[in-house]
This record gives sequence, structure tokens and C-alpha cells, in this order.
Amino acid sequence: MKLFVDDKREPPKGYNCAIDYDGAISLIRLLDFDFVSLDFNLGNDGHSGLDILKFMHENKKYPQQLNIHSDNSEGRVLMRRYAEENFPDTVRITMNKL
Repeated sequence: MKLFVDDKREPPKGYNCAIDYDGAISLIRLLDFDFVSLDFNLGNDGHSGLDILKFMHENKKYPQQLNIHSDNSEGRVLMRRYAEENFPDTVRITMNKL
């Protein structure tokens, strides 16, 4: 299964989609995803894609591939660094637009 988290972009066909932190966390709690693609900025609720990564790590919910598709350059760096330092080496980390 694939998950796309973004509050502005349309999800690619065939992806589960969440537009905010709460929606993403609900899906991650319920389902196991092979592929997760995150944006950094997720609206005005005070949460970001980095918060989703922290939840995933704390709950050991690791996909096979994590993609960071954010336009926020600082956010991309923070998210990539966090994933590289905290996720298992088996998780493939990419930074691609979908």
C-alpha cells in the first residue's frame, strides 16, 4: 500500500491520501504501508511531515520506501536527516516529486 500526505497537491492514482497530521496518523495506525511520500508543510495545525516521521519512528511503523516530496528546502533537509538517523537502514529514502 502507498500513502501520500500533502495538504495542497492531488495524490497520484492508487495512493491512500491524507491532508494533515491527524489523517496521516489515523491511516498509519490502521494500515501497513510499503511506500510513504510526505510533504513538510501540512496546513495550520502546527504539525509537519517531520512530526509524522517522529510518530512512525516511535511506533516502529517503517515503510520499505520513504519519499520526501516537499518544496520546503529546510523541511526536506530536516526530514531526511531525521529519517537517516532514526529509521532502519532497510528503509530506502528518496526525495522526488510524484
